[in-house]
Amino acid sequence: MTDSTVVHRAVACLEDERDDVADRASALETFAREVRDVPTASGPARAAGTVPATPKAMATAVGSAVATPQPSDDRCETVREAFVETVEPHTIAADDDSLVETMATELSEEIAVSLAADADWTPALKRAALEEVETQRRKTVLLEETLQRERRTLEEAIDEIDEIVGWLRATADESLLQCGFDDLREKHDRLETHRDRLETLTDERQRQFAGETNPRGTADYRELVAAIYADLPVQFPLLSTAARLYGICGDCQRTVRAHLSRRA
Repeated sequence: MTDSTVVHRAVACLEDERDDVADRASALETFAREVRDVPTASGPARAAGTVPATPKAMATAVGSAVATPQPSDDRCETVREAFVETVEPHTIAADDDSLVETMATELSEEIAVSLAADADWTPALKRAALEEVETQRRKTVLLEETLQRERRTLEEAIDEIDEIVGWLRATADESLLQCGFDDLREKHDRLETHRDRLETLTDERQRQFAGETNPRGTADYRELVAAIYADLPVQFPLLSTAARLYGICGDCQRTVRAHLSRRA
């Protein structure tokens, strides 16, 4: 029951998720670096897509005193291409989502529309894009920390489960008819201890799902875990394994208790 238990298979799913998140973090860093390298249009910073406060004719009349922002030419296209090459493969966008919809999810709708419309690549737009990338990067860091915490949770649970399963296997072939009263009582007490440990493990997991033991108020832990282990036959492998093992220990305990009753 050890290597084949669903909680052991959950470790592989978790490692795949950690690899995906690490790849996304790297993609965000690369995208941010490429965005920084794209020079902005000349002139004072203004919000993307807005009309300059000074009409073009007036700007011409005053000569070089006021510089009119110049079109970004292919600068927005360069940023879009960088997004496609770096971040887009690591998003959760649907297959039928357009590039604008995907960029809106990652960078905000305003920035996505500005980039798609080839608006002026102004300092303001560039700064806004980099701020959104930084926001996504911080979320990725938090997710990496959460996945690391989930890994520790699984490892501790597997240690408990393997120890209990190991004891059950070691005693499986023993004949209860050949056991004395004291041996039977010791087995009964050991099984009770195992059930208590599994119950504690289950309670701690439920508290984790409720957000009681998670830092930064990550109360959506249950949804995250369900998504990570979506390919497994059960939605919550740790709870499923603990419940199954709890039932096995209970069945064994009732059998031992029946033998104790006959010896009393």
